[in-house]
Amino acid sequence: MIQEESTQSYYAHGKLLLSGEYLVLSGARALALPLKFGQSLVIQPAQSGFFRWKAHNTSGHWFETEFDDQLNIVHSNNTRLAQSLSSIIKACISYRDDIKDLISNTEAITNLEFNPDWGWGSSSTLISLLSQWLGVNPYLLLSETFGGSGYDIACATSNSAITYQLINNAPKIESVNFNPEFSDNMYFVYSGSKQSSKNEIARFSKLNVSESAIEQINCLTNDMLNSKELKDFGKLMEQHESIISKIVQLKPIKNEHFEDFKGYIKTLGAWGGDFIMVISEEPANYVKTYFEEKGLKHLFNFNDIKIN
Repeated sequence: MIQEESTQSYYAHGKLLLSGEYLVLSGARALALPLKFGQSLVIQPAQSGFFRWKAHNTSGHWFETEFDDQLNIVHSNNTRLAQSLSSIIKACISYRDDIKDLISNTEAITNLEFNPDWGWGSSSTLISLLSQWLGVNPYLLLSETFGGSGYDIACATSNSAITYQLINNAPKIESVNFNPEFSDNMYFVYSGSKQSSKNEIARFSKLNVSESAIEQINCLTNDMLNSKELKDFGKLMEQHESIISKIVQLKPIKNEHFEDFKGYIKTLGAWGGDFIMVISEEPANYVKTYFEEKGLKHLFNFNDIKIN
């Protein structure tokens, strides 16, 4: 039986990017929200083998693998994921010589508290958890594995909303108080499709971004933080959509799919996938029914998912 004192536990929060999508990669100041849902990691002695990994999510046990001392796969129920995990661990080993000793004869057990299709950070929470456990730089590990701006890494260990900005490729992170007076009227709706972050980053790298666009997003982020009225915040959402729309050459999602909605809608993260942010003066039942009739059944109120 494993003694309690021989286990180690770590936790990382999921995330939503409320402003600055795409442009955060070019140095724009973004507003990001850590979520009360995340992923945990428990490390304990292995009953057998060199290094074992077991993963659980909201559907139960879904992935497991075992590696030998060279991080070759001994067995796995998903070879592709096992190979990806092996390459991430090898990247960690390249930073520190003693990491092989840390993982020797251990078992890692993860528990993801949200649907991995939602884009709330199944990859970024994994990188954060490994970095917490193995004592490596999470931003460096992210850049050498999944890529991205790193705002999601900052959210993983933050206890409040943050603004995030890359200055000379180094993250500037500020804790902020983001709790709008109209938070009861703010919702997040899953669009029903997940975008590949890697593909979207690659696509964005080919687009032209002006300094003026970055400045405009910076101003909008600041104004969103200071906005007191629902309609004012809604207008900021529309301005943000208009700026990003021109850059990524896609129509704002409200114009494309929800033109008759009584309220304001903004795409979050990669356009065409993951979540949208919605605010409306209409009753919650109107908002819920409207999106359910569109086939979108995963709707969350701001206060139900924000970090406490």
